[in-house]
Amino acid sequence: MKPMVLGASSDISYAEPARFAPDGVVPFLIAESDARERALRWIRRAWLAPSKIARLVRRDDVKRAYLPFWAFDARAIGYWNAAGVTRGIIEMDFCNVLVSAERRSDSAASLPFEPLLARAVHRHDAREIGVSIAAEAQRSEDEATLLAHARIERQLAAVARRGRPAKESDKLQLSSVEYARESCKRLLLPLWVFEYRYLGGSYRIAINGADGRIIGDVPTSVIKVAFVAVAVLWFALFAGDAEMALSLPARMAEGVRWLVRR
Repeated sequence: MKPMVLGASSDISYAEPARFAPDGVVPFLIAESDARERALRWIRRAWLAPSKIARLVRRDDVKRAYLPFWAFDARAIGYWNAAGVTRGIIEMDFCNVLVSAERRSDSAASLPFEPLLARAVHRHDAREIGVSIAAEAQRSEDEATLLAHARIERQLAAVARRGRPAKESDKLQLSSVEYARESCKRLLLPLWVFEYRYLGGSYRIAINGADGRIIGDVPTSVIKVAFVAVAVLWFALFAGDAEMALSLPARMAEGVRWLVRR
């Protein structure tokens, strides 16, 4: 793979990639029942989550999928300058920088795979995939390389800024980056996915099928938020007028009885 300098990432090409033939696979070690239990525990920690979500996770279908990723290894050498006066070099080793081969799964933050342990990767065997869904690989190696370089360069710049005086840190920029011993491999990574809808919105919980790490979206219960708001207002009233606050529940109950009788 040819060395690439900073600035080339603006030339991303969206040509059709060649067939994605995996070099390795991370097998499923988390069973479906375990994935459901982990999702339930995760939801319970979000105490404003609607109770309905836990019921959906217990009964609804869960997708078992292998997702295609490009994984990059490299030693990156960055040349930086600050305000054109101070200059320096920073070198870092990167291992398994993941770039999704499926554009719909672009954000690394949206999938619980990083950091990826090298010992978790096994030789690819089609029999391990079974009937699992393998998402379409839309992104070519060239496109993935440019995205991986952009991530590496952001991290190089962030590390170079550490410990620099504020007047230098704010103006520090990478002038160029060289890549040594760069390589990439094609991997299939395991994922359990719960997808559901709540009040018209779409949400997803994703669980790493190898180690159980979990991320996702959990909506906020309107009823629970209203209850918290009422409780806060009551305590505020109690702090200012305890007698009024203590009489309020009885007055509310009387109002409800009056409405029922009418």
